[in-house]
Amino acid sequence: MVIIVEQIDILQDLLQCRIANEVFYNESLIYVKNPEARQVFTQLRDDEMRAIVNLQQRIDRLQSSEGIISKLFPLRPKI
Repeated sequence: MVIIVEQIDILQDLLQCRIANEVFYNESLIYVKNPEARQVFTQLRDDEMRAIVNLQQRIDRLQSSEGIISKLFPLRPKI
C-alpha cells in the first residue's frame, strides 16, 4: 500500500508539471504569430493534454485499487 501511495504522489507531481507545460503552450499561442511556430506550439499543447488525461486515469486507477486492497488486507487486524 505504501508503494501505491508513493506512486500516486510521483504521478501527481508529474501531472502538475504537465499541466504547467500545457498552460505555458496555451499562453505562448497568444503571442506567437508565425503559422509554423503556432502549429508546433499547438501540437505540443495537444500532446500535453493527452498526457494529462492518461496520467489522471492512471492516478484514478491506483487510487481505486488502493481502496480495494486496503479492504481485503487491512494494516491492523480487526479484533
